[in-house]
Amino acid sequence: MALPTDVALADIAAAVLFAACWVGYGILAQNVTGKRTSLLSIMRIFRRRWVERMTERDNHIGDAALLSNLLRGALFFASTTVFILGGLVALLGTAPKVAEVIAQLPYAAPAGTRLAEIKALILIFVYIYAFFKFTWSAWQYNVLSILVGGLPNASADAITRRNYTDMASRVLWLAGESYNNGIRAYYFSIPLMAWFIGPIVCIVSTLVVTIVMYRREFHSPMLRALQEELQEELG
Repeated sequence: MALPTDVALADIAAAVLFAACWVGYGILAQNVTGKRTSLLSIMRIFRRRWVERMTERDNHIGDAALLSNLLRGALFFASTTVFILGGLVALLGTAPKVAEVIAQLPYAAPAGTRLAEIKALILIFVYIYAFFKFTWSAWQYNVLSILVGGLPNASADAITRRNYTDMASRVLWLAGESYNNGIRAYYFSIPLMAWFIGPIVCIVSTLVVTIVMYRREFHSPMLRALQEELQEELG
């Protein structure tokens, strides 16, 4: 689909800022995890501890229940994303009417039909990305369930249990990371929906969502609570 010739510079700026914040935040979260304390780095520690505790006991009924909850969460978002995608595909066929309705809203910027279709397509792409991340997370949790079933006995030697812990905790971290990426796509779909109202609203929403996610990842009360717990254990 060719880019409309009447696209305002504000719309281009909104699209560029959105892409920069979405992609940039994901890269930042990945690279900073090993350099400073974040929810991702803290949860990686607790995920490993969970697997270590699993190798120390032979009864894994409680662990299976926890894994089942994690799997259901990923599958719930995957199925929800399918319904959202169905609505967005239907939206493409009614783009002219949607553009007319939104133009009647207070402070809404007028947009052409082609531009409305492009916005809908970008939103569809974001949710397709989320769908793949959630389904991949669910598959990884399935793999982890199999690994839990094959855990070495608590009486096994320390080297065997440590090697298995390294492998299983890595899979658990990857499953959680895929889930986080899907949730992040949901967050960044909010500015895209705001873009239908106008590019300025999209820009503001993108910045707000990015700041909120950054504060939750690096400066949230939950992060401080987890840090305090680790500090108390380390003395």
